[in-house]
Amino acid sequence: METSIWLLISVLVMAVLIILGAIRAPDAPGRKAFTLSILFALSWTAAVLARHSSSDLEFKIWACKFAWFGIIGTPLYWSLSFLTYARGRGAEKRWQLASIGLISAAFGILALTNDWHNWMYIRLIDERTMLFEHGWLYQAAMLFAYSAMAIAFVLGLTLTIRARGIHRWQLWALLASAFFPLVGNVSYTAYGFTIFNDDPTPFIFAATGAFMLGAQLFGQLFVLPPIGRDAIFEVLPDPVIVLDAEDRILELNPAAATLPGMPRQAIGSSLATQPEFAPILQAPASSDGERSEIKLGDQGIFEVSAHSLTPWGRRGGRMIVMRDISLRKAAEERMAALSRDLEMRLHENVELQNLLREEASRDHLTGLYNRRHAQDILPALLQGASARDRVAVTVVDIDHFKLFNDRYGHQTGDTVLKLFAKMLTEELGDNGQAFRWGGEEFLVILPDCDRNEALVHAARWQQRLCATYIPGVNDLALTFSGGLFVARGDQVSLEEAVKAADTALYAAKAAGRNRMVTFGEYAGLQQPEKKSIALPR
Repeated sequence: METSIWLLISVLVMAVLIILGAIRAPDAPGRKAFTLSILFALSWTAAVLARHSSSDLEFKIWACKFAWFGIIGTPLYWSLSFLTYARGRGAEKRWQLASIGLISAAFGILALTNDWHNWMYIRLIDERTMLFEHGWLYQAAMLFAYSAMAIAFVLGLTLTIRARGIHRWQLWALLASAFFPLVGNVSYTAYGFTIFNDDPTPFIFAATGAFMLGAQLFGQLFVLPPIGRDAIFEVLPDPVIVLDAEDRILELNPAAATLPGMPRQAIGSSLATQPEFAPILQAPASSDGERSEIKLGDQGIFEVSAHSLTPWGRRGGRMIVMRDISLRKAAEERMAALSRDLEMRLHENVELQNLLREEASRDHLTGLYNRRHAQDILPALLQGASARDRVAVTVVDIDHFKLFNDRYGHQTGDTVLKLFAKMLTEELGDNGQAFRWGGEEFLVILPDCDRNEALVHAARWQQRLCATYIPGVNDLALTFSGGLFVARGDQVSLEEAVKAADTALYAAKAAGRNRMVTFGEYAGLQQPEKKSIALPR
């Protein structure tokens, strides 16, 4: 058998071993794409092997066309595999794998149907070396495949240089696995370089295949993949430790390496054998995102969180992130104490403000709201009334109040005011509001109340006052005079409404007191001195 056939067979054997090794490896980033790149390389090599083993020209031409599935798929899947593996931040996506498969299939189908359009091959130049005159699609396919490889090489070379330890060795192996076949393919395409009068690319795969087997067996390719070291370990100031399912250390960042008790050669050591770190392994933070707090000897208080490494092919493995929160906990305790003290002071301040506001708005003797409070809240009541609403505004004055003070003293006068205020409060309930307007005058507001209803209320007040007993007073009855004004809608202000009720009160006093007079209804009454008031209609 010719030497070329033996070489091609060796390529097939090593490719199968590489695929088996990749399949048996954990589901690391880039593993699927790498396996597919080897499979497509196998199809390419198989096409070359079939071409060498046959003397049928038509079959050889067909094999050349069939090889295009591997010619396109191999570099694209390898580029995806290398970049995904080197970055180590997550497995390749299904849509990425499917897209490359569709692109490879498209070029393969176009090559197989070349007789219809001659876009790939125009004519056969040399039957011995299977050299063709190429069409535009061939040039486009080469440019596409080489561009993808070039981009992957540039980005991958940067990641390889920045990698450390075993991971750098792995990435160099991946670069070499594609670099030498690529050089061979470029030499064949651009300069006609051949091995055994054929494309040297499959033969070069034989040499790199052994290299890749070594990378899998001795370099732990896809078994110890990089876990985004530059983005996770080097930048974080917090200790980060990556463990496998047996609590062996796969990786750790510089902050973790300086922890007391950490072995000098930490990677590969079992963290379970280090008593200083027993609290970390026993921490309940077993699910992603869950956090717990532990006290690590004299090192202080740490917040510990664990994250699964399943997406990186380490089932049962986890990444432990530790954060020293000793200073934060002490600060939180101080802030909590200050917050409690501040909250207590604010509560006292609010209570004091409410008390002062309440005292400022109430009459200290009767307990009713005072005139200032009425002027604060009643304008909104009148302005908010619609044209159909009615608000009865009443000003009442205790009759002969001065006599109570002159005959029986101011203490009795105060008792009269308190009795009158208590009566108003009990009679009104939730149906109205009473205010001490000044001296012995009281302002009563009855919302949604017409003239007749207001007069009924006033009559009930008079009856109750007549039956009220004042201790020590036998010759004076407790009566009042009142003026009523019914405001409709928002046609009048509080000042105008009170002024109208006050005018009616003056008429009630002039007519003999102990009565309620409605504004404008003075017929049959002893008229007071002429006094006018202008109100809007």
